[in-house]
Amino acid sequence: MARNFAYPSDGALRQYFAEGDFLDSQCAPLPHPAPDAAELTIATFFHTPGWVKALLGLRNLLVAPFGLKTGGASDLRPPTREEINGLRYSGVFAVHSATPDEVILGTDDRHLDFRVSILRSEADDVVAISTWVRPHNLAGRAYLAAVYPFHRIIIARFLSNADRLGVTR
Repeated sequence: MARNFAYPSDGALRQYFAEGDFLDSQCAPLPHPAPDAAELTIATFFHTPGWVKALLGLRNLLVAPFGLKTGGASDLRPPTREEINGLRYSGVFAVHSATPDEVILGTDDRHLDFRVSILRSEADDVVAISTWVRPHNLAGRAYLAAVYPFHRIIIARFLSNADRLGVTR
């Protein structure tokens, strides 16, 4: 159901983007009636299946000895709409900005910085999840290469959660 998406040139992630950065976008049909971006964020990104939580746990065990941010159970706790819109959700998936059409989550670390956009595009009739990454060093580039195949599968799974929000096209 998920497919590639051309992230818009006026999207909030563009403020971070520079030549050589990674940007990946996938989308799925927008549920109708279309919820705002905060509700889409909660329903798609923060309804994490058990197998994804297990992969994140394994990731945390593997990278902790290198001093990378690992987060914890609170980083997967679904935020409330108020926490998103008030920019009060913190941790690895901290809210950086929120509008009715787009929420930006993410963090900065020694090896790379990343942001995730959950975008409601009524013009395209889709919800899109886009990931921007700026590796800082060889370790960041190696990490990105190692997680990329899992990343695509996980984002597609998150987008499948949009079906629960209403009748899709």
